[in-house]
Amino acid sequence: MSAVRDQGSEVISDAELRSMLLQYRAENWRGIQTAEQQQRVVEDILSARGDEVLLRIAHFWPLPSNAQILDIGSGVGSFVVACRQRGLQAFGIEPDRIGQDGGLTAIQIASRRLAERPFVAGVGEHLPFPDRIFDLVVMNQVIEHVSDQLAVLREATRVLKQRGAVYLACPNYLRFYEPHYKIMWFPLLPKSLGRLYLQTRGRSPVMLNQLTYTTNRRLRRMIEELGSGYLLIDMNREQFLTKASKGSFASIPARLVQRLIRLPVIGKLVLAVVLLFLQLREGGSEMLLISQSDGR
Repeated sequence: MSAVRDQGSEVISDAELRSMLLQYRAENWRGIQTAEQQQRVVEDILSARGDEVLLRIAHFWPLPSNAQILDIGSGVGSFVVACRQRGLQAFGIEPDRIGQDGGLTAIQIASRRLAERPFVAGVGEHLPFPDRIFDLVVMNQVIEHVSDQLAVLREATRVLKQRGAVYLACPNYLRFYEPHYKIMWFPLLPKSLGRLYLQTRGRSPVMLNQLTYTTNRRLRRMIEELGSGYLLIDMNREQFLTKASKGSFASIPARLVQRLIRLPVIGKLVLAVVLLFLQLREGGSEMLLISQSDGR
């Protein structure tokens, strides 16, 4: 599978990219985020490492040198662009249903960032790709936006090669915060009350209508429905356990917890309580699903 080179358009400059991103946020995120928040998001996009996901999963799964990568919900294309700058064959699919449905779309911006055309308009529930073609499928802050989460997961694993991996990250709606509106939020607040709450804050409910509340437990239940043949790695949990075993915590409270975990009698109970607390407190879920066999 290869991208088509577009001979008819030039790659936009950084200044043009910033201008397009600001326009996109203003049109599509009007009433969802304030103008100041929109500008901060744009600056974060421009300054962030687009390949950070690859760095995070490298501790748990080796990416093949000739990997084929799919980014579901590729947005303005930052991850795909970063992968291709590293010489990786990355592709993105984006429906661009986010927010107010303005004139400028995310996939239009993404398509101007590369000479090739690795971006496809479509939805995760119906991926326009054959079976077992990708080594890595990425869904970074996407699963909470789709209409049928289990269908998207099934499609992601359908196009995954044996021994391939699906990276899945999303917000944790057991927290007192809503990351799209960037305001305080009550955990799993009913949508009807959420709309009233947003109106009192002067915000549009359009984004809330597109969200599916997602938690670590909900993701695990859906992954179990995929059947056997997959290894599930809870990356947040594993990273905590690694720090606890190495004694690499910086804060005093974390060091105290580390000492309690090592106690011979109550250590296991303390660890179980701490892991449960982290699931409730953490900003989001981050998981890696690795195909183990042909039995799917």
